Amino acid sequence: MIEPFVGRVHELAVLDATYHAPARRRVYLVEGPAGIGKSRLLAESARRARDAGLRTITVTATEYEQSTPRHVLLELADQLDGDTHAADDDGRISDDTIATAGTGESARWLRNRLSPSPTVLIIDDTHWADTASLQVLALLIRQSPDAANVVLAFRAGQFPTELGAALRTPRAEVKHLTVPPLSADEATALLPDLPPARRARLVAAAQGNPLYLQVLAELTPAELDETLRPDEPGTPGNPHSHGHGALDRTLRAELAHLPLREQLVAQSAAVCGTTADTELLSTTAEVTRTDLDAAVDDLARRGWLTVTAGTIDFRHPLIRTAAYRLAGPAWRAAAHARAARFLRAVDAPLLARARHLEHAFGGRDELAAAELIRAAEQALATAPATSARWIETALRLAPDHPARPHRLLWGRALLLSGSVERAREVLEPLLPHEHSDRTAPTVGVGANADATSAGSAGTGPGGELDSAAVQTDSAGCERSGGNEAVLLYARCERILGRIDSARQLLARAVGRLDPGESGSVQLELAVLESQDDREREAEMRIRGLFASGAVRDPAIGAAARTLRSMGQLNGLDLSAARADYRAAEREFARLTDTRLLDVVHAVAALGWMAYFLDDQRTGLAHIERAIGVSRRRGRSFMLPELHTVHAYSLAKLGRYDDALAAAEDALETARLYGYPGIAPLAGAAKLRILQDTAPPAEVLSWWRALDALPRPAMRWWRATVDAALAEIAARLQHPTGAGEPIAGAGGPPDSADSPARDHPMRAAELAVGALACLARGDQEAAGTLVTRADQVAERLDLPGQRAAAARARAGYLCARGELDAAAHAAEAAIAYYGQAGMPVFRAQAMLVAAEIDGKQGDFAAATARIATAREEFVAAGAHELLAAATTAQRKLAGHRSVSGATTLSGREREVAELAARGLTNKEIAEQLFLSPRTVEDHLGRILRKLGLSGRAGIAHRLAELDRSE
Repeated sequence: MIEPFVGRVHELAVLDATYHAPARRRVYLVEGPAGIGKSRLLAESARRARDAGLRTITVTATEYEQSTPRHVLLELADQLDGDTHAADDDGRISDDTIATAGTGESARWLRNRLSPSPTVLIIDDTHWADTASLQVLALLIRQSPDAANVVLAFRAGQFPTELGAALRTPRAEVKHLTVPPLSADEATALLPDLPPARRARLVAAAQGNPLYLQVLAELTPAELDETLRPDEPGTPGNPHSHGHGALDRTLRAELAHLPLREQLVAQSAAVCGTTADTELLSTTAEVTRTDLDAAVDDLARRGWLTVTAGTIDFRHPLIRTAAYRLAGPAWRAAAHARAARFLRAVDAPLLARARHLEHAFGGRDELAAAELIRAAEQALATAPATSARWIETALRLAPDHPARPHRLLWGRALLLSGSVERAREVLEPLLPHEHSDRTAPTVGVGANADATSAGSAGTGPGGELDSAAVQTDSAGCERSGGNEAVLLYARCERILGRIDSARQLLARAVGRLDPGESGSVQLELAVLESQDDREREAEMRIRGLFASGAVRDPAIGAAARTLRSMGQLNGLDLSAARADYRAAEREFARLTDTRLLDVVHAVAALGWMAYFLDDQRTGLAHIERAIGVSRRRGRSFMLPELHTVHAYSLAKLGRYDDALAAAEDALETARLYGYPGIAPLAGAAKLRILQDTAPPAEVLSWWRALDALPRPAMRWWRATVDAALAEIAARLQHPTGAGEPIAGAGGPPDSADSPARDHPMRAAELAVGALACLARGDQEAAGTLVTRADQVAERLDLPGQRAAAARARAGYLCARGELDAAAHAAEAAIAYYGQAGMPVFRAQAMLVAAEIDGKQGDFAAATARIATAREEFVAAGAHELLAAATTAQRKLAGHRSVSGATTLSGREREVAELAARGLTNKEIAEQLFLSPRTVEDHLGRILRKLGLSGRAGIAHRLAELDRSE
């Protein structure tokens, strides 16, 4: 899949230049770590040398034959046998006796065979060459003919000492090349078809090594997570996995040929991880300290391990994974058990022990289970996926342990790490007894309709748990964490699109709790109802939060103010919405990362508020912080929603490349963590970006893919998706949605019987509908929508909404021929889009203004506007809009050449005709009873309208006009 050679231009240039320099023979040392691309560099270099007419001989030493005397020399003999360039020297020895000849005799024979013509002799993997062959090579380097250049490639730090003295001979010029890692751009170019987030992660993890990049790219997302986990290596997965097969073909296969002692130490180092504790390593490997030291030295020399400040580590996580997989499952389990016993004996930190207890052999083990549970509690804040695994292992080791608190912890860890369906299964038995999954209503829209699957109260870590251990009554539920179980379960339901089930469960919990105890449940319910366009219910919940005093908690207060501002915005109380939004934004900024995680799901709401209020730059700072903290702390469940609002905000700022990457991240994480409602919402963002950046065929392809997705259960998410599909269908003249007024997010278009409700995006929605009507030639319908858009924009008083209404009015007035009023509206649109921080939309408004300028004959202004718009489209990567600007420019040029001056006023025509006859400004002023200054002003406008820089062309342009009329 990946071509592992790229970007070695400098190294090839050095080799090419020196190969052809006849003055002195040269020895090239090509050094680099395993997998960096040395062999591919040499192959490309040899090809170019052959194309230039040089003879090339390439031999690769191998570790497997290192014990075979002269195996490199014998390979050379095979390649040189029968070579037509060889010298006819009676003193040379036969190929059959090369294995037994002396060093000097073999060197003379080799030199004799290389001497007749310019030759490049390449020895790859020289560090594996046998001693006898190295001795012959050393003598050849000292005495080699001028016609031969020698290239020696070897791993970093493993240059054969046998060749050191030979390189110091004055007759040889040594060139040392260190093959560098791939740059980030070079590595990225090798993975063009991967989603941006996965590609960036692979590039970072490969550390510029092409081999590592190839192996990592072939892993599934789950395998990649296992491989790169900092706390432990990737464990063997499906034996048929393509990715693990690549690992076996490369690193693991090479490790398998290590001596037994080195294998044991490498495997133990993989089990133990980064450590400075040599006693732990020797205990795990069951070797003496002397053998351990020798093996570590050898593994470091071979480039597998690094020893820095007394700490032993693998050079790359892939090497650790390969070493871990090299051991059999029984040996691994026993090694983990030895490590766990040692760490318990020295009272090592609990988290260090838990890593080994998870993988050690064991039947019923109460002590190990208790340690794993305590470690899971400690790990939850930073590594919820690890916490979930440890709890599951603990419940397997001690099935009689009190299950309720552990199951609650397990469900929380699963949800935070993104295993939403599994978390729901684990939490369901902890709910109050009145909840019955079998009676939960079916929730969904169209293809999204999905009956909630029945869960079993006895389902557990191995598939079965004693149901008696998890039965409880409602009061017991409240006493032992039932409130949190309800909260977590409802969050699972919301993520999975089961909105009614989540709302009913939370509402029942609120009814059971005292006001002072219900803060977190009220907040979750308010988030859900706000997203589901249930403003009245959400407002009631938020009032309850403020009345209960729960908002005194800074995290809950920040989230509650965000939700209250969203309700105020929906109610079009802009002053109150802005005030609460600003207060919430300040409170979020003051939260520590740990407290932010408590309400991270509300950061998405803050991001949407910033988007609606045209403050997306501020919103981005909070969104990007939340994404970073969620990633670092393993809060995977929120990433799909955060990536989605990130994509919309970036697109609004005209950062299309970044926005498309964020939309792809949202789609990928939504698929990975089972978040069905987010995929179409993120897909709608991608569709809107593609309409400005991609050819129509690609846009239509994605339109169809998006239309095939189940619609989100959340009402305003669903409306947003439907609006994008309808709008783009109309622009593509696609049968679905074409020819109908476009409503956009927030509801259907106005009708005589049922006008649609106003909302924060309503003016833009109406403006889009007006422009669609103009495209169909329906000026009457467009006029109605433009008037309505103006009214709503005035009420909203948001720059982005005012801009959209003004742009639609400019287009409408231009179509009616009211050019002065149209020009005024276009200028307003440009100014408002600038205030809103929407550069691409501002540039589109400039194209409207340029069209009006052209119709007014002001070609200089029109051309300048188009040029500015083009610059903005280029900066944003809006290739389709750039094409539209080019079309507008051509249209302007055609209008200018044929009928551009038909808009000359009567007075301007009189002045133009007199100027064409050669009269001076003063003469024209006298004849027309004007001041010379007035004539000068008229002439300036005439020249601009005619597209001229001076008087000389006026007569010709007037004649053109007369002919065209």
